[in-house]
Amino acid sequence: MIVKSFIADSVAGALKMVRSELGGDAVILKTRKVDASRQRTAGGRVEVTACIDQSQSPTMAVPPPVEKVASVPSVAKASIPSEAIAQKLDFLIDVFQSPVRKDTFSGVIGRLFMALLRADVPESMAYDLADKLGSRFDENDDYHSVIISAADMLINQLPKKRGSELFKPGQRIVLVGPPGAGKTSLMGRLASYLISNKGAPVCLTSLDQVKVSAPEELQTYADILDVAHFEMPHEVDRSLLDREGRDKVTLIDMPAMNPRHREPIKIYTEKLTRIKPHRVIGVFPALYRAADLFDIIRAFRPLKLTDLAFTMTDQTVRLGGMIAMSIQTGLPITILGTGQKSCDVELAPDHRQIIRDFLGLEEEQIDE
Repeated sequence: MIVKSFIADSVAGALKMVRSELGGDAVILKTRKVDASRQRTAGGRVEVTACIDQSQSPTMAVPPPVEKVASVPSVAKASIPSEAIAQKLDFLIDVFQSPVRKDTFSGVIGRLFMALLRADVPESMAYDLADKLGSRFDENDDYHSVIISAADMLINQLPKKRGSELFKPGQRIVLVGPPGAGKTSLMGRLASYLISNKGAPVCLTSLDQVKVSAPEELQTYADILDVAHFEMPHEVDRSLLDREGRDKVTLIDMPAMNPRHREPIKIYTEKLTRIKPHRVIGVFPALYRAADLFDIIRAFRPLKLTDLAFTMTDQTVRLGGMIAMSIQTGLPITILGTGQKSCDVELAPDHRQIIRDFLGLEEEQIDE
């Protein structure tokens, strides 16, 4: 195993050095701030320590085997799978990393840094945000002022929200998400919202030929909402979509996409290419960890998502993964699924509301 430390002016810069030298499979062990007295000689302000199984390292040469003496019998050594090493390291990081994080910043900036981590903001983003605010505030400044500035910085990084073009008749909207994301339920709530609040005509269909109950679910939603629906043949019929959805908002359900199963993603990417949807909305549970969200969004890249939607947002205040995902991908958060009622959705949600829940601020204290 190779363990190595990298020093740069920011966490992002240090992580680039890690990826360049150790590759994408490297595991981050710890991150710490370099003492101000050492920053000039060390060459940076932050130190990231990472490790990798030596057999996976793309740049570190493995020394040639030593020639064994014939008279000495060789002894087979037990090899430890890399997965077991990674699991053990994850455990050690959970046990030891928290004290390291607490010592990274002091005073009100340290308090903010820990609040960001508790909210599931990725550590590199939390560090950069706290580091920038550390140059504006002293450790004994008013904490309220610090978190208001943090909220402003996050708001300014979020992509522009969708405007009046949301869900117009004639548009084809595809909803795609991982298993258990609540995608089909969100489609029903969205249809109810569009009918009740926007007076928009809606049509439902599905590309799901995987789940046995998919046609019955579609029929049930259509009957309850009293909207048009049709079954899509196995081979996508673009003319059927054009004819049935000409003057309606056509909501198209998809089978659950497992990010580990690349072949179905490839198949449905080709189907979406034939459909030419106006928008492809990725639906994710707000309860997912930020790391899982980023893994899934990378796997979904071929589907060419245009927007993000999050369900179960009323069940957690740890919305850091949502915010980070939108900032890093540049995809706007278009729908929030909240509550249990049939039309409990929020379209083009107010960033101020998200940030208020995210940092525990009162709504009137945040200005966009």
